[in-house]
Amino acid sequence: MHIRALTTVLAARWERLKNAKGDAGQTSAELAVIAGVVIAIAIAVVAAIKTFTDAKIPLISG
Repeated sequence: MHIRALTTVLAARWERLKNAKGDAGQTSAELAVIAGVVIAIAIAVVAAIKTFTDAKIPLISG
């Protein structure tokens, strides 16, 4: 997964949406997709951090 490329594309699209005059074809569905992708990236990062810390710091059971 190329997070840097994806975030660059999202940031560029967000700027175009923010700077658009009037309705230039942007819809609430497009904003919902951007929000969904941002949430998915955040979940992936949290899962990666959790996996890393679980591997480095095993829980003591007992």
